[in-house]
Amino acid sequence: MLQGQGNLKGQLEAQFQRNSNLSPMDRRFATQLAFGGARVSLRLLPLIDGALKHPLKDRDQDLRALMVGALYQMHWLGAAPPLCVNGAVEATRALKKPWASKLVNAVLRKFPAQALSATLTDQSPEVQSGLPPWWYNALAQAYPDHLAEVIAAGNSEPPLTLRVDGDRDAVAAEMAALGYEPRLGTLSTRALYLDKAPPLQALPGFLEGRLTVQDEGAQLTTELLDLAPGYAVLDACAAPGGKASAMLAACPGLRLTALDPSPKRVERLLDTLRRTGSEGFSVYCADALKSGPWQQPAGFDRILVDAPCSGTGILRRQPDIRLLRQREELAKLNALQGALLRALFPQLKAGGRLVYCTCSVLREEGEAVVAKFVAETPNARALSLPERYGVTAGPGRQRLPTCQGPDGFFYAVLEKVPTP
Repeated sequence: MLQGQGNLKGQLEAQFQRNSNLSPMDRRFATQLAFGGARVSLRLLPLIDGALKHPLKDRDQDLRALMVGALYQMHWLGAAPPLCVNGAVEATRALKKPWASKLVNAVLRKFPAQALSATLTDQSPEVQSGLPPWWYNALAQAYPDHLAEVIAAGNSEPPLTLRVDGDRDAVAAEMAALGYEPRLGTLSTRALYLDKAPPLQALPGFLEGRLTVQDEGAQLTTELLDLAPGYAVLDACAAPGGKASAMLAACPGLRLTALDPSPKRVERLLDTLRRTGSEGFSVYCADALKSGPWQQPAGFDRILVDAPCSGTGILRRQPDIRLLRQREELAKLNALQGALLRALFPQLKAGGRLVYCTCSVLREEGEAVVAKFVAETPNARALSLPERYGVTAGPGRQRLPTCQGPDGFFYAVLEKVPTP
């Protein structure tokens, strides 16, 4: 689960609702422009700011975004520079800032296509990454041999990843017959990829609950839980419901308790469980750090802690978090991650299993948190995990993000050792 997640998708959806006359093509282009611009913004903003005679006021930051979009179209989409410049100038009127038309025109004309390409090529590797310096340095230190691949994955356009509850081959055949060109996942037997995705409602089986949007890396957590019918299972950070619905589909007969402290996110969780036809669950709008009616007197056989994190492993899906995430946030997140382990591990039955995961690639949110907890908890034992879960990362495994496959995830499995 992503703490303080990027809100670009939500803002776009709100705009589309307010402008219902936009064609599907217009919506696709607006989405590509917004997401693509977010991916390259930290490369382009210094160039734009350097071309300004005076910094823009806070209320005029939309003009910077407008110019980022124009330069993104010129360099990454190959659009004709005059069209991009003229379109940006016209957009200042739509923003009700006609005074800015000359400014936008002057700035953008300082970057003809050839000069812009040369300038971007000459940028340092750190700037070319499109990441804040602290983020780039953390990756360079943690994964020097995989740095280029991790950065490329974070800057790529992600495929639509689906979990199929049922006959995956049959669903893939249906999609192929409709011209969608599905790819089968190789790590999860339920994963299906679409590089060019239609609206979800158009996919065969989505409305009937056979399909759920879920990254292949996230799907692997169900296997780690080693579920059995009759188990009491706690999903401590359950919204939006992908992992909860996966558990119930994989193992009918579970007694699942799902928590989330946000009423809006609980509604999303319930929507997912209803759409997928899930049974055998109880949902609480509750904080896992606080006692409440969600607790089981006899404890839980299995606990899933999909902890709030920086979201650095899913950057390609939420590119605006590179603009939102601050290095100082990690200390607060680390404290919360450790607190969740300390609060929930006592809720586990002796011999039970707790799975801790994050959609992060930062070591302090994965191996450091779990290693510290295991060192401080005598009856907690970390289990070894297969190589397909990623590279060794202390007591767990770190799956690095890929361009065509899974996102970045950290996994650890803790067993509660019976005390004499």
